[in-house]
Amino acid sequence: MKRANHFDVLRLAAAAAVAMLHLIDLTRLPTFERWLGWMPLQFGLPVFFVLSGYLVSMSWGLRPGWRPYLERRLRRIVPAYVVVVLVCAVGGVLLSTHGWQAYFSAPAWWRHLAANLTFLNFLQPGLPGVFADNPVPGAVNGALWTIKVELMFYAVVPLFMGAVRRWGATPVLLAGYVLSACWWTFFTDWAVQTGRPVGHEIAKQMPGQLMYFLAGAWAWSERERVARWGWAWGLGGLLALICLTWLDGPRTAGADWPDVLVPCCLAAFVSWLAVGVRPQPLLELRYDLSYGIYLWHFPIIQALVSLGAFELAPWPVALLAAVLIAAMAWASWHLVEAPAVRRTHHTAAATPVVS
Repeated sequence: MKRANHFDVLRLAAAAAVAMLHLIDLTRLPTFERWLGWMPLQFGLPVFFVLSGYLVSMSWGLRPGWRPYLERRLRRIVPAYVVVVLVCAVGGVLLSTHGWQAYFSAPAWWRHLAANLTFLNFLQPGLPGVFADNPVPGAVNGALWTIKVELMFYAVVPLFMGAVRRWGATPVLLAGYVLSACWWTFFTDWAVQTGRPVGHEIAKQMPGQLMYFLAGAWAWSERERVARWGWAWGLGGLLALICLTWLDGPRTAGADWPDVLVPCCLAAFVSWLAVGVRPQPLLELRYDLSYGIYLWHFPIIQALVSLGAFELAPWPVALLAAVLIAAMAWASWHLVEAPAVRRTHHTAAATPVVS
C-alpha cells in the first residue's frame, strides 16, 4: 500500500539524529561538538518512541488479534537485531587485544552473547578486549538498550487499546501517561538527591519512556479530532516544545514540569508532520533504512574510534562512517528486514503492516 504520509522520512531523520549524537559522545572531539552540538539531537530517540506509539497502535487498530500482531512486531524487530548482535560478537575478534582462542573462550564473550540475545544488554555490554581504550570504553552497541523498551511497548499495546475501546482514549492513555511521568520523576529526583546515577538509568527504562509512546498512541486514537485542529495542532506543539526546552533546567536540577510535558508537545508536532502536512513526492523513500541505521551506527563509530581514524581526519572519517552505516543499513533492509516483513505479508491477511 502506498502510504500518503511522512513516517519513513521522519524515522530516517530520527535515526540520523541519534547517530550524530553518538558521534559526538563516542569521539569526544570538540569539532563535532562545535558544529553538531547546536542541533536538537536529543529528540531523535523520543521521536522514534512517539512514531512507534502512533504506528503500532495503528497496526493493532487496523488488524487486532494477539497472534498476527505479535508476529508482525517480532518479525520487524528481532531478525535484524539478532544479526547485529551475532556479527558484532564474532567480528569483534578483529578489533580485540585478545587472540582468537582467548577471545572466543572468554566467559565475557559468552555472557555478552547470552545477555544481548535476550535483550539484557546492560548485563554485559562489552566484548573481551574490544574498544577498551576508547573514550567510551567497552561499549559495543550502546544503542541496543532501547530495543527491550520497544518490545515492552508492544506488549502493553493490546492492553491499552482494549481499555481504550471500553473507556475511551483520553482517560486511559492519560492515566498511563501520568503513571509514566510519576515513575520518571521519582527516579530522576532520587538520583539527584542521593547522587546515584543509576536512578537516571532506571528512570529512562520502559515505564519512564512510556510517556512518549502513549502520546503517539493518543494522536492515532484521536486522529479525527487532531485532523480538525490541523496546523494549529502541529505548530502549537512546536512552539510549546521550544518554550519547554528553554524553560527546562539542567539534569542536576531534577524533574520538573517541562520534562513531563515535552512528550505530548513533541507528539503534537511529529504527528502533524507525519500526516497533517501534504505528502511531498520528494520525501517518499523507497527503502526504510532507519532501523538499520539505528542498529549499526554505534559499533561502526566505535570501530573507527578504536582505529584512531577520527583523530587523523575528523570530517572525512565522519563521511566514511556515514557511508558505512548507510551500506550496512541497506544490506540489513534487503537481506534481513524486508524478507521478514514480506513473509509476514504472505502469512497474514491483506491488511498491510504499518510499522
